Amino acid sequence: MTTDRRTMLLGALAALAAACARPQPPTITPRSADVTGANAQGLGLRVHCVVRNGNAFNLTVQRVSVRLTLAGRDLGVTQLASALRLPTNTDVPMDIDVHAPWGDLPGIIAVSMFNENIPYRLDGTARVGGERLNVDVPFTLQSTLPRRVLTGAVSGATPGLPPLH
Repeated sequence: MTTDRRTMLLGALAALAAACARPQPPTITPRSADVTGANAQGLGLRVHCVVRNGNAFNLTVQRVSVRLTLAGRDLGVTQLASALRLPTNTDVPMDIDVHAPWGDLPGIIAVSMFNENIPYRLDGTARVGGERLNVDVPFTLQSTLPRRVLTGAVSGATPGLPPLH
């Protein structure tokens, strides 16, 4: 074997080994969120995402954490265990159930009193990997909630209080 050919073969093997040693993180694309509950204790959301694993081997989503910010106020972090299998080159739906205590529901309503739609932001991280290597994959969703969801939670928290509009 000539030296040039040997060098090219070793270079190709080194590139292949490097590609195999370092997997690419999957992509997580949040699509939407639905309100699953709003009461005196807090707000529940189901976040609908699609996860794509572009590697030549399966991965697993091991856990997910999501921070919810509503009307500019931090409602805390929800952490969930997961065991979602991500086959190679496949879009996999992933629904995340987030429950956040209000903290300051009257303050949130006061800030949003003149807005029909209240902005929120979800900042999440999914721990994804295999047996030996794991990576944190971030994702973000920004949208709005109708104010009536918040006012309904206040009305439900106070018996005898008529619905706020």
